[in-house]
Amino acid sequence: MTITRRVPVLMYHRVGEPALPNEIYCVRPENFAAQMRTLMKAGWQAVCVEDFDAWLRGQLALPEKSFVITFDDGFTDVHDFAAPILKTLGWPATVFVVAGKLGGQSDWGITTGEAISPHPLMSSAQLRELAAQGFSVHSHSLLHHDLTTLELPALERDLSDSRALLADIFDRGVFYLAYPYGRHNETVRSAAQRAGYAMALSVESGFNPPGQGRFQIRRLDVFGTDTPAMLLRKIQLGTNDGRLSYLLRYYLRRVLRLN
Repeated sequence: MTITRRVPVLMYHRVGEPALPNEIYCVRPENFAAQMRTLMKAGWQAVCVEDFDAWLRGQLALPEKSFVITFDDGFTDVHDFAAPILKTLGWPATVFVVAGKLGGQSDWGITTGEAISPHPLMSSAQLRELAAQGFSVHSHSLLHHDLTTLELPALERDLSDSRALLADIFDRGVFYLAYPYGRHNETVRSAAQRAGYAMALSVESGFNPPGQGRFQIRRLDVFGTDTPAMLLRKIQLGTNDGRLSYLLRYYLRRVLRLN
């Protein structure tokens, strides 16, 4: 077995029908299925976030072309459309949920002024179904606030309460955090460690090599406009730019460096 020295982490949000023409973070189910099949045919293998954590700690070897699938927010269409596709492949995934809004709606787009329509979020019962299938359920904060804007007492309550609430619902440890909006700073990272998280995921793009900062894990955005070929290029190069032109420029730069 060839051992990997870098692991990409994919970041999805919705998998369903877009409510708006330009809803970039919504991947249609048929496109998601085609993306997963393309990665599988190219030799990629999804691993669970717990194994990724153990690999980062140097406690586990992972084969080459290992990657992690994550979903932020906990939309119901992940349960309805993404989970059945992953089940057929036997692939694990992680969903980062907003603990204080289970069974509600993603109304934070309204409060922040972003051009995002609200969508239903999974209930605890739906999340238990995913957990039984092999999904990991972890924290995306309590209420989806920008954590960098909270005063320290509110920040610490948000991080600890979201972790405790999810641990109580699922009767298992909650050790991983995805920062809402991907926003973090030293204060947020330190508070997350004190709250008992072992790892936190950002939205900065790139691969995760051994020694990657455990509270600054990189992820690759998956957009609704990404074709399977574009996603394959993203995961191969560790970039959010899946265009063929980027691949050509990448290899041109490599050739120039060798000359």
